[in-house]
Amino acid sequence: MKETDKRMSQIVFEKFGVPEAAKAYIDVFLTKQEQDFVEKVEKEVFDVHDIALLVREEAEAFAASAYHRGIISLVEEGKQWYRLNNFYGRLDIFVISEQERYRRIPEDVRRSLDDWYFAEYDKSLNQDLRVRPTSDEILLLDEVVAFIDKQERPVYLNYCDCRSLTGDCGLPTRTCITYKNGINTFVHRGHSEEIDKERAKEIVRKADQAGLMHTVNPNGICNCCGDCCYLFRSQRRRNSGVFWPATKHIVSLDQGACIACGKCVRRCHFGVFEKRDRKIIVHEENCVGCGICATACPKQALKMKGR
Repeated sequence: MKETDKRMSQIVFEKFGVPEAAKAYIDVFLTKQEQDFVEKVEKEVFDVHDIALLVREEAEAFAASAYHRGIISLVEEGKQWYRLNNFYGRLDIFVISEQERYRRIPEDVRRSLDDWYFAEYDKSLNQDLRVRPTSDEILLLDEVVAFIDKQERPVYLNYCDCRSLTGDCGLPTRTCITYKNGINTFVHRGHSEEIDKERAKEIVRKADQAGLMHTVNPNGICNCCGDCCYLFRSQRRRNSGVFWPATKHIVSLDQGACIACGKCVRRCHFGVFEKRDRKIIVHEENCVGCGICATACPKQALKMKGR
């Protein structure tokens, strides 16, 4: 690499917040023209006229593409003023919009990027462990369906960025339902599919069948696994238990109805169930109240009760 190219790359790395693991793969995440733009842009806030001074192609087309790809972000609703985004924001969009390309990056690099992204996410949360850092709540399937029915807002479908980043569990990724559609969202950038209530309910039911838990906040519904999901990874790091994400339920087993098939053991993400001497043992202290065990029990031996 020429010395001038090295200097340019270093400027791009610093201005765009590129982590060490991504530096050798910068051409995968940013085109040469995007790198050149990041290197040259000096204004904190800029418009299409400013962009035109820095790019060779039609400035409006470049701005639209750069916004769609997460290189730049809008500053204010209804105004075409932009600011430079960062690698954290670009990676989030890249993994849900270019999944096959992301999978071609070596596994060890992807793991490093996932570790970095999770650390950045976790740092963004309120570090006071006495405070719930988000309003996310774990709901049962029928509660999520009721939540969807109550909404009168447009509803959209996204890929799960957590499982798209990590991707080790093999569970479905096109499962995130959002009502958030303002500037700089996946919806506004053009990465979401508008759906209706019936499709949304079908998605959560299929997610439940696949063994995914349901967490809800005012902006939407996530269908989560226990290993990839950043929410539950942060729960483990913070040792927040059932305090966060909030939960109202806990499992109860009817031993008389149980046939010890072991399905609950296989579905649970938290080690609540153990098969011992042809009997299911319940470790209630591990239960987060998601209910995916109860919805799959062939004998309805599992019930969710209030805490």
